Amino acid sequence: MGKWTRYTYILRCFLYISFFIDIISRNLGNMKKLILFSSILLILVINDQLRLNSSYIYKNLKTYCASILISTFIGAILVYFVGGYIGVYQYVILMDIAFLKNEKAMKYLYILNIFLIIFILLLRITLLEGIGILQVLRENILDFLMVSALLFFNTTSVFSYRALIIEKNRVEKLNEEIEKLTIEKERNRVAQEIHDNLGHNLVALNMNLDVVGNMLDEDNEIEDIILRCQRLTKNSMENLRKVVYALKDEELSQGFIVAIENLIHNIDDGSNIRIVSNIDENIENYSPEYKNIIYTTIKESITNSIKHGKCSEIEIDLKIEDEIFISIKDDGVGCEEILKGNGLIGIEGKMDNFGGKVLYIIEEGDGFEIIVKLPIEDI
Repeated sequence: MGKWTRYTYILRCFLYISFFIDIISRNLGNMKKLILFSSILLILVINDQLRLNSSYIYKNLKTYCASILISTFIGAILVYFVGGYIGVYQYVILMDIAFLKNEKAMKYLYILNIFLIIFILLLRITLLEGIGILQVLRENILDFLMVSALLFFNTTSVFSYRALIIEKNRVEKLNEEIEKLTIEKERNRVAQEIHDNLGHNLVALNMNLDVVGNMLDEDNEIEDIILRCQRLTKNSMENLRKVVYALKDEELSQGFIVAIENLIHNIDDGSNIRIVSNIDENIENYSPEYKNIIYTTIKESITNSIKHGKCSEIEIDLKIEDEIFISIKDDGVGCEEILKGNGLIGIEGKMDNFGGKVLYIIEEGDGFEIIVKLPIEDI
């Protein structure tokens, strides 16, 4: 819990206690009203705590807005029938509304709450003085203007703070992206340097060993040494190739299965789409090139399903038998004809380089499935 969150939580608790004390002090002679208004305030407190502390309510826009509506109307009821310090709560709820991510919902809820603040104030005056609303406006025009000015400055302050928070988050996100790009660029530079220099030297060394081997007469001892050197060179070249791919592709640095799990986790956190995966663990034994092309294919296919399929579930299957079989299927709207964009064209091009095949199973209203078959090579 951050400092700001902790301070606002303490302030809310203080306000709730003050509201309970105010209700008790105003209804000591009427036990029914005391119990009724205390119960209503308790419902309001429980609703606020559920909204602020439940991750499900916080992430779901409809339930979050419903919770704010409940707090808004309960607060208005208490202000009308009890009055006193509880009027402060209507300004507190403005803060919750102002930080909604959905701007349309935020505007409607904010306008509703402003309207209730003014309307309940007018109703209370008419109730206490026994006169009409128009007469209240005429006789208390200065009070009305002062409340309007208060609401204006409150709104300006809240939205200015909201703009600062949004800008701060945007700058932090940009800084993270810049840092990530800088690290990625440096990793690629180091990988390229290793590939161009050390890789070139190893290739040249291997060629020279071949030449020396061809020039030798039948000397088994020297020939064995040359063969051992060639094997060492080839192993070094293979290890170098793996290091270069690991440097260039940070996402697969912890393993293929972990990379897929992270990909699914990031999507689960940011959307309502459920992803089910069934990955053959033997895929970890294959070369970085194979794992990279398969990971890219799965990632592009998921993006395609989310962007165009309007799906709620995606199923990923990866099996290794006589060949590497990959299926990415969604339950979206499907299509009658495939219009290949950069994503699908890119998948086909990469698979073609490895002798793989890409198939599509389509039917309008019955989802979209990409099937990839890759030959098993000596890798």
